[in-house]
Amino acid sequence: MKTAVYTRISFDRKNTGAGVDRQLEGCENLAKELGWTILHTFSDNDISAYSGKVRPGFEALIHAMKTGQIEALICWHPDRLYRHMKDLERIIDIADSQHVEIRSVQGGTIDLSTASGRMVARILGSVARQESEHAGERRRFANDQRAAQGVFYTSGPRTFGYTQKGEPMPGEAEAVAKAAEDILFGKSIRAVAREWNEQGFRTTRKQRAWTGTAVRGTIVNPRYAGIHVHRGKVIGRGDWVPLISEDTHYSLVALMEDNKPSSDRSFERQFQGSGVYLCGVCGTPLYQFSGGKREARSYKCPKYHVGRSVEKLDDYVSRLVVGYLSRPDAPNVVDVEEPTVDLAALRIKRDALQAKLKSLTEMFTDDHIDKDQFLSGTADVREKIAALDAQMVVINKASPVTYLLSQRDRVGEAWEELSPDIRGKAIQALMTVRVLRMARKSPRFNPDDVEVRWLL
Repeated sequence: MKTAVYTRISFDRKNTGAGVDRQLEGCENLAKELGWTILHTFSDNDISAYSGKVRPGFEALIHAMKTGQIEALICWHPDRLYRHMKDLERIIDIADSQHVEIRSVQGGTIDLSTASGRMVARILGSVARQESEHAGERRRFANDQRAAQGVFYTSGPRTFGYTQKGEPMPGEAEAVAKAAEDILFGKSIRAVAREWNEQGFRTTRKQRAWTGTAVRGTIVNPRYAGIHVHRGKVIGRGDWVPLISEDTHYSLVALMEDNKPSSDRSFERQFQGSGVYLCGVCGTPLYQFSGGKREARSYKCPKYHVGRSVEKLDDYVSRLVVGYLSRPDAPNVVDVEEPTVDLAALRIKRDALQAKLKSLTEMFTDDHIDKDQFLSGTADVREKIAALDAQMVVINKASPVTYLLSQRDRVGEAWEELSPDIRGKAIQALMTVRVLRMARKSPRFNPDDVEVRWLL
C-alpha cells in the first residue's frame, strides 16, 4: 500500500530534529509490521499545530492525499497530525473521498470512514486542543512568576551576549558592550555588523550573518542593561549581570528612535576626507574617486573644479590635527570639562515618570480617570521622558576630539587607531578644509593650495 509518514514536533530548542527523527523511526517500524511501503515522508520541525502558523509539511501531505499519491498515512499520534478542528475536517473530507487509511503508532487506527470513528477523532481533537491551551496557561503562569522574581527568561532563542541560562557569553558579551560604546561614539551600525561578522559572530535565532537592521534591533535590548521587561512592561531589575549601564541603554534607544537620515548611523565614510573636505571654488564637499589603483585615488569636486591625492591630502590634514591636539595648551583650546548635568538625577526623574505612566494605566483600568484624561496624561509624561532621553544622548555621546585629548601622550597613535569615519567627524569638529585650485600644475603636493580654518 502506498504510504506517507507525517511527523511534527512543536518546540525544537536546539534545532536538531531529534524529535521528528524518533517519530519517524516509530512510524517506519509500524509500516514494516503492516507490510506497507513508505513512498513519502512529510515533516514539520519546531512548528506548533496550535499556533496557527502554516505547516509546509502538513500542506504537502494534504496535496498528496488530494491527488491520489498515497493510499495510507502513518503518524506518531493523532495530536501530531491535527489540533485545530479545521485541520481535522480537511483530513476527514479528503480521507473519505480518496479512501486513505490512517494509522498512528501511539493511538492505533484513526477510522474516518464511519460516523463513530469521526466522532472519536473530533473528541480526541478537542482534548488535544484543551491540553495545548492548558499547557499555554501553565507556561504563562510560570513566566509571570519568573518575571516577578526578576529571573532571566530562558525560553525561546538565546539572547546574543548571554548563554541560555543568562550568564555572559565570553566574546559576545564584550562585543555588545563595545558596540554600545562605539555607536554612541559615532560608529555606524553597518560597521558594527561588519565587525561582528569578521569576528565570526552570527545571529542566535537562525545563525545568519549580521546586518545593520539586525544589530539595530539587538543593541537596544533592555536585557543588556539588566532591565526586566515582561509582556512589554518594565518589571524592574533582573537577577543577571548587565553588559551595559542603564544610561547607555536609554541613550541608545533615544538615538535609534531618531528616524531622520543621519550620517552618524546611515553613512560610513571609507576615507577621512569624504564629505568633509570642501571645494575651494564652489564649496561642495569632495568625495573619493578611484581609477582602480591605490595611487590613483583622489578627492574630487563633483563639478570637477579641484582634485587632490587621497594619500597626500589625508597625510597633510592628519599631521595638522595631531600637531594641534598635541599642543600643551590644547585643553584650553577645546572644552573638555565633564558634563555638569547629573546623570543619576536624570535617571531618578525618568524612573519617576515611568512610575507615573504605570499609575495612569492602573487608574484608567480601574475607571478612576476617563479616556481623554488617560491619553492627555500619558502624552504629557511621554513627552517629558523623550526630553530626558535626548539630554542623556547628548551627555553620553562621546566626542572624538575629547577622546583624542584624553590620549594626550599618544595622540598620533590614537589618531591612527580611529576609523576613517571617526577621523572625519573629528576633522569636522576641529577645522574647515578647503582645497584650492593649484597655482601651478605640479605632481608634488603643495600645502599652500589647501586652506585650513580652525573652528576651536
